[in-house]
Amino acid sequence: MSVPMVASEVVYDRRPPIRSEEPERKHVPLTVVREMLLMLDSLTIAGQRHLMEKVVRFVQDQLPRLGTSLGRRNLGGIETIVKQLERESDRLVPDVSAFSRGAEALLALLVALE
Repeated sequence: MSVPMVASEVVYDRRPPIRSEEPERKHVPLTVVREMLLMLDSLTIAGQRHLMEKVVRFVQDQLPRLGTSLGRRNLGGIETIVKQLERESDRLVPDVSAFSRGAEALLALLVALE
């Protein structure tokens, strides 16, 4: 025994999904990076280096995805900041405040470009 279907239900099921006219913006989860930076002061030196490396890798992983929308000049500036952060994280005893300042500058730049 089958249940009769109403014509409006059939038409509704065949409609394509409604898409927004605005292109989907790709956001970098900046809150994750900020939370990592807040934790830096409470860690051992080894923990600080590890977390700094994670921040650098996280941003480096985001750059190819963001590269097309940022432009060559902005991307060059971001890459320069990332290299500075990478150098700081590679130091035997990294300067947490210098790293945090650079990372905050990078986050501010990414927010401004979004």
